[in-house]
Amino acid sequence: MNIRATLAGALATAGMAAGLLSIPAAASANSQTVLSSPLLLRFQDGTVLSRNAAGTTNFTPSRNATTLTSGSWTGYVQYNDGSKTYFCAAQTRDVSGKPATTLFLSAQKASWCL
Repeated sequence: MNIRATLAGALATAGMAAGLLSIPAAASANSQTVLSSPLLLRFQDGTVLSRNAAGTTNFTPSRNATTLTSGSWTGYVQYNDGSKTYFCAAQTRDVSGKPATTLFLSAQKASWCL
């Protein structure tokens, strides 16, 4: 009797009985979460920043951002006056051309995304 095959079959049966689905997790590269839809941050000078990994990006010097399309990401843009624009997945936000200093991205749903 093949114990591995029996065990695998038992686990699969138990998972189905419990109503569990095998859903692929987000890919991981260098300990950073990568999602299928990148964030796009547009600037007044016409450039577009595309980010598809969790973490923080600092802008030195600050750059005047105009529009943010969040893709699959949650996070915030912080400006040189200390204020922040918070965003949730699947949002497009006007960021008013203010000088952005920091972009923070997370794959986890944030408390402000209820």
